Amino acid sequence: MTMQPFWGGKAMMCFDEWNSCILNNCGHYYSKPVKNTRKPVGIFSLRRRHGVDIADMQCEIDQIERLRAGIRRDDHEYMFLLMQKSGEMRVAHNGRDEVLTAGDSLLMDSTRTAELRFDGKAASFLSVHLPRSLCLAGRGTSPMTGRRVERSHPLRPSLDALMHGEGPGDSQADYLFDFIAMMFRPEDRAGDASAFRDRHGRFRYICDTIERHVSDSDFSVERLAGLVHMSRRQLQRDFRDNGTTFTRVLCEARMKLVASHLRRAARLKQRPAISDLAYQAGFSDLSHFNRSFRQIYDLSPGGYYDDHLQSLIEH
Repeated sequence: MTMQPFWGGKAMMCFDEWNSCILNNCGHYYSKPVKNTRKPVGIFSLRRRHGVDIADMQCEIDQIERLRAGIRRDDHEYMFLLMQKSGEMRVAHNGRDEVLTAGDSLLMDSTRTAELRFDGKAASFLSVHLPRSLCLAGRGTSPMTGRRVERSHPLRPSLDALMHGEGPGDSQADYLFDFIAMMFRPEDRAGDASAFRDRHGRFRYICDTIERHVSDSDFSVERLAGLVHMSRRQLQRDFRDNGTTFTRVLCEARMKLVASHLRRAARLKQRPAISDLAYQAGFSDLSHFNRSFRQIYDLSPGGYYDDHLQSLIEH
């Protein structure tokens, strides 16, 4: 009789089962097995803390890719906090190539392509799924993505405590996002959109800047132009070339922020005051907010919350 391989006391999955867990819980990240092998490849488990999902992964595969096709297929956007537990993981992301070893961390943006290489060697890591809009809202700068934070970083022990403490950690739920902003604070940047060599990168930066300022109810295209060092005419041209407008992008960013709060509140089993969420996201007119939300999500904000709460109960 063939014995099922074990790792850390848990039975290992075949590649198809492991890959299905990635697709169902992390989004369209495409895994590749080691060629010419049919042995079990790893373990995947999911838990919830601070109102976010934490995937605990162990694997012996070739690589995981995030392609533009996968980015287009996913409904929700995340910052994935990768925390290496054992082995090595080579990460190519946001113009950088890093090698993570035990104790290292890296923040990965689901709106950008990525490659995670293991080359068939055993490795284990955590992937903390942080709603992207909650990471950006109200921040002066976007968190640093694609760059390794070493195990010796002074905040690493506190990060471990946040991720591995007992219980749901609801009392520290909001603190988590401030903590991530501190730990992954970027180096000083000029904030000049013209520094981007391609239009896609420039427009992504413009949209990120909008997401960081959605809570400002008076945020305007003139204010945006000053922040990204572009003229209003240049900005309008970029929005037009991407088939949208400043007003539409701002409204959709505010909707994403409210929706992220509602999904997370459902995970925490908390009933939020939806009007408070709308005002925090920069809306001053609740009727406009409700109409806009329904246009995007085909549900009222309350119905959207109830729908996600029910799906969590069913699963």
